[in-house]
Amino acid sequence: AGLAELRRLGAQGCVLAGDPAFYIRFGFANHPDLVLEGIPQEYFLALSLGTSSPRGTVQFHLAFQAQG
Repeated sequence: AGLAELRRLGAQGCVLAGDPAFYIRFGFANHPDLVLEGIPQEYFLALSLGTSSPRGTVQFHLAFQAQG
């Protein structure tokens, strides 16, 4: 349901940190040109929902850094 909603919204992709053995069934894969600092590359996965290959450095919105 979540990936379908991303497609409906026109998102170009989705990234996650997790076990590749689990997430490959959903089409997620490791992309060496896509990096999230602090996460081991083998566990950082992406699913392209567009026509381009994912690349670059991912940065989360500041709201994800909130501590409380």
